[in-house]
Amino acid sequence: MDKRFSLLILITLLLLTGFARFSEAADVVVMKSADIKPYNEAIEGFRSSFDDDVTEIVISGADPNKILREVHGSGAAAVFAVGMDALNFAKSVRDIPVIYAMVPGAQFLNPGTKPLSGVSMYIPPDRYIGAMLDVFQGTKRIGVIYDPRKSEAYIREALQSTQDRGVELVLRKASKPAEIPALIDSMKDSIDVFWMIPDTTVINPETVNYLFLFSFRNKVPVFTFSRKYVEMGSAAGLYTSPFDMGVQAGEIARRLISEKNPKAIRTDARKTVLVINGKITKKLGIRIRDDISKRAAYVD
Repeated sequence: MDKRFSLLILITLLLLTGFARFSEAADVVVMKSADIKPYNEAIEGFRSSFDDDVTEIVISGADPNKILREVHGSGAAAVFAVGMDALNFAKSVRDIPVIYAMVPGAQFLNPGTKPLSGVSMYIPPDRYIGAMLDVFQGTKRIGVIYDPRKSEAYIREALQSTQDRGVELVLRKASKPAEIPALIDSMKDSIDVFWMIPDTTVINPETVNYLFLFSFRNKVPVFTFSRKYVEMGSAAGLYTSPFDMGVQAGEIARRLISEKNPKAIRTDARKTVLVINGKITKKLGIRIRDDISKRAAYVD
């Protein structure tokens, strides 16, 4: 009788141990490129729409092989990659769906042999132009500097939008960063707003600083694609909501995990945030309409 009782206890312990290990397995492993606020907001949004277990891994400075071993040994049903570096890591994960967010230019990603799902940060030019006309009343000429090798298709789409609205795009083409200051100066007295687009030939610390100096000297507001640049000196900007992108990624994760043969799901961010720098607009003498001010976020 004692032996039977002991055997029953042993079986119970083994079952409980096995259950404990299963319950500790993460349903989703979150890889984030760095521990910064926008990435953390995206993860908060993901957690709000994905109720199961989530384990976070910061890949900055980490050993790639160790991370891959952790992911494959976690029993995870999916990986949520936040940021480009994290996505580059996640591409090496085998047999697990990968969902990305907070990846600039994600709409142009070549997934290669691994199907990738995720939320693009892409905002159509028409939405930027509409926001600029809302914020800067009376705008007729919008200046843009771009590299045709990187942004030609985007500019063509923008030209269609401005023609429909009776607004002129004043364009300058650049092939290298060293050309940017002179191209900025060439727009003096010929534009009402400068539109900063995410073109890596044009945007770097030196050119951004020069652009803000031009803005202050000539009272030409800058409209941008990033909250960071609004905090640095742009008058206003439009960007995708990190939290809502995380919510969308969580919704995608649920679908991928529940389907037996999931196909990649790729979509654009559905929510944007208009942000205004109150100090800059005041210095430039720009009055924001009350209805625009009520729906915008502000930085000072």
